[in-house]
Amino acid sequence: MANKTQKEVENEFLSEREAILKQPKTKLFIQPDRINRATHQEVIINGQKWVLAVGKQLEVPQVVADVYNESVAKTLQAEYDMDKFDEIK
Repeated sequence: MANKTQKEVENEFLSEREAILKQPKTKLFIQPDRINRATHQEVIINGQKWVLAVGKQLEVPQVVADVYNESVAKTLQAEYDMDKFDEIK
């Protein structure tokens, strides 16, 4: 396996972002949180960072919305599981 040049690595990185940008777009709204007052949320897919504004209707590639929504669902499930564990005590 030959070592890749810096330019080859950069081109792969850019082509990954371009591939994501070519995906169908979908709407995404990130609800503001009264406790966590962050103005942005980050999604990282294969090294590609997407900075998403909170409280605004966004149009993003489908995979970005999917990763964000999956992350929120898993966080909520983890919080539910922790509350359930606390109830057993």
